[in-house]
Amino acid sequence: MRDQAYSSALDGIRALAALAVAIYHARFPGLPGGFFGVDVFFVLSGYLITRLLMNEHSRQTGIRLGRFIIRRVRRLLPALALMLLTYLLTTPWLFPDVAFTKHLRDAFLSAIYVVNYATALGSGVSVLGHAWSLAVEMQFYLLWPLLLLGLMRLPKPIALGLILVLYVLATALRWWSSEHLAIWAFYPRTETHCSGLLLGCLLGYAGVSIHRHWAVVGLVVLFLAMTFFSTAWMPTVRYGFTIAEIGAALLILAQPAWLGGSMLAWLGRMSYGLYLWHYPIMRLVRDRDGWEWPEVLLLGGGLGLLLAVLSHYLLERRFHQPRFSVSRNGLA
Repeated sequence: MRDQAYSSALDGIRALAALAVAIYHARFPGLPGGFFGVDVFFVLSGYLITRLLMNEHSRQTGIRLGRFIIRRVRRLLPALALMLLTYLLTTPWLFPDVAFTKHLRDAFLSAIYVVNYATALGSGVSVLGHAWSLAVEMQFYLLWPLLLLGLMRLPKPIALGLILVLYVLATALRWWSSEHLAIWAFYPRTETHCSGLLLGCLLGYAGVSIHRHWAVVGLVVLFLAMTFFSTAWMPTVRYGFTIAEIGAALLILAQPAWLGGSMLAWLGRMSYGLYLWHYPIMRLVRDRDGWEWPEVLLLGGGLGLLLAVLSHYLLERRFHQPRFSVSRNGLA
């Protein structure tokens, strides 16, 4: 089994996913399925969280759930809180068309990681739409360790079979919800958009690797998914997400060294902050007349990355101390 202490290739995969999402949000015309970058994040997060918990269990013959949750909160909440505070301080001037009470509600739901159910709680989100994925991951972090503890009591083949069944059921639930609810109502909800996380958990539990050359296949699969599928096409819901998840799985299992180059790995470490900051900026710029996608990408991506760097080095590292982590690969 490959040593999971640290893999710069995983940071590289995270960087590619973040770039795909940013380019998509800039409305680049050639990447209608760039939103699949979030699903790459999901597969990677499921993989890493499972490896981390299994490593902890093998070292300590158990999983300290309280410590695990605190570790996740320390990793994720400070940067989110900084972004939300900045958002609330500036939104009366930047987004004056929306009532401040609405901005305040959206920020509160984001801070407590339930914003993915904002519509069910009354109304949709005005600007912080990208925070849904953070809520999905945090909710999954609360549930998966408990389920994993039960699975680890079973023979490994049975446990793997059960995780595979959960993945198939989650995929089927996405199909069902898209046909019986509004077609994209499934998208922000944990129960209908957790298939990628479960696939990552399956990979992490299996603990296997494949030849690095398979990474090329994974990249081709992801490229085809992101350039072929779009939100305007029903087959995207039925097949597109599964294809993108398979592409992400191939990259994660292969982990080629060339994906872990210093610049790409560094960008991967900044990806959480970039994800947090780029979208509100792009939303602001996209609403201005005369701005095309290159300007939106340069300003939103560039300023978003700058703020991500400041957040990472001045704030996040003060809370996310290495001694709490089995792996340097964060689970953002």
